[in-house]
Amino acid sequence: MTQQANSGACRYRLAAIERLGREVRGLRLECADAAPLRFQSGQFVAVTTPGGLRRSYSMAAAPSADGGIELHVRLQPGGEFSEWLRCDARPGDALWLEGPHGDCVWRDDAGAAQTLMLATGTGIAPLRAMLQSGPDRVGRPPIALYWGGRTEDELYLFDELRAWERERPDFRFEPVLSEAGPGWNGRRGFVQQAAAEDFPCLRAAEVYACGAPAMVAAARQLLTRQRGLPEQRFLADAFLAAAPAPVATESMALRVRAADGEEMRLEVAAAGSLMQALAAAGLMRGVCGGQASCGTCLVRVEQDGLARLQAMERAERRLLAALELSEADDGRCRLACQIALQPCLHGLAVEISG
Repeated sequence: MTQQANSGACRYRLAAIERLGREVRGLRLECADAAPLRFQSGQFVAVTTPGGLRRSYSMAAAPSADGGIELHVRLQPGGEFSEWLRCDARPGDALWLEGPHGDCVWRDDAGAAQTLMLATGTGIAPLRAMLQSGPDRVGRPPIALYWGGRTEDELYLFDELRAWERERPDFRFEPVLSEAGPGWNGRRGFVQQAAAEDFPCLRAAEVYACGAPAMVAAARQLLTRQRGLPEQRFLADAFLAAAPAPVATESMALRVRAADGEEMRLEVAAAGSLMQALAAAGLMRGVCGGQASCGTCLVRVEQDGLARLQAMERAERRLLAALELSEADDGRCRLACQIALQPCLHGLAVEISG
């Protein structure tokens, strides 16, 4: 694991594996380096196993005094990380963590009159961390948490959240099931629909959404367009563990200056994203899987190629602003995951950020 050590990653030790639900495991990690990672509740890290598998997971608990980290992992059928966790992982195994990434963190100074939290599946993890560390002052706005799953057994923190609801007068927990059985007495449908039903006006609210990208996209559209939520008050860091390889019948050329200064010409498929092409060539890592959440695929585009690129979407603008790069280099800084490769970009010249 010399490569990981040289990359600035922090070494942790797998302390325990806990069964949280039928298909969810909780990982407790102990720092094995001189100093633990410093993170904010809501952020995520890239985790590399002893065999070199690399996936991204959100911290599921607030920062602790001992530097320990808790992760929640859903076991995916046929997933390489899931198979490692099922069959080979043992307490004491070394793991390498890179990050933290993401800017969907608790904001003390938001000035919102109401806070909504929307989650599906293990998207509850970063929201749980926020609830542990962020809203702990008198006078905070009330919080309504909507957590969705298909069936009741997917809500693996149900008892914990119900206990928090009893203990905190300003906290409400709304579980929502899309495929509930006949014995379910709670909400049915989808979390964004339940929230929209309960809050017809969200002009003074703030929303944190974590989970499936489809839910995050649907929630953003519904709550901003139909419930008046200000766009800048919808906070989300959807990310995927891996992106599929592009398939195309046409190829194109890229001119690339690598982080070490080496210049090269790459023949790539005219499909997928620039990040996928550069990752396939071993030139970069896309930690968040192409969701404009981590900034690890930052590139600088040659001036003559900027006019051929699609305009930036909000997520890319937001992350570049957070990195203080939105105005740098005359707009040449872009996220490679947001540049779609197509024949008209043949000959595009980019420089990979070091």
